[in-house]
Amino acid sequence: MRLIVIIYLPLLLLGACQSSSKSDQSDNRSSIESAAPPTNFKEALKLKTLDGAPIDLSNYDNKILILNLWATWCGPCIKEMPDLEEMEATLGDDFVLLLASDEGATKINQFKEKRDFDLEFVQIDNSLESLGVYSLPTTFIVGADGELVDTLIGAREWTSANQITAIKSYLP
Repeated sequence: MRLIVIIYLPLLLLGACQSSSKSDQSDNRSSIESAAPPTNFKEALKLKTLDGAPIDLSNYDNKILILNLWATWCGPCIKEMPDLEEMEATLGDDFVLLLASDEGATKINQFKEKRDFDLEFVQIDNSLESLGVYSLPTTFIVGADGELVDTLIGAREWTSANQITAIKSYLP
């Protein structure tokens, strides 16, 4: 009997944590949705340059926006950056890649100085939780019409033929 309790008690606790986090997520979504909803996902994003200037995402209308959410402390985020650079060069002008962090501009600039990535780093003013992001890296693929078409969670091989084909499939 003691062995059964030792084995099943952690499983019961884990199940309780999962169900409460799911309800927390749905509660967050409902409170977000109850506010005046934007007409599309791109309009809901609040991004700014590392100098603090707001980014007008309408400049990217009719392009596929690849928004990679990352952090300076996130090993998998940093590991995929060379692939993101190569993927961006491969995709061409129909796509825009932005790497967004909710960290301060000073911290992001210090990160950029230590590494030699040719990527566009920006800050995100939205809370990650308000966007349903609970792990990094998370990448949003936003269609040319501004609607969210995919959410990719975790690091990946951005230069693989399958990944490039999948991203190109979002072109209208």
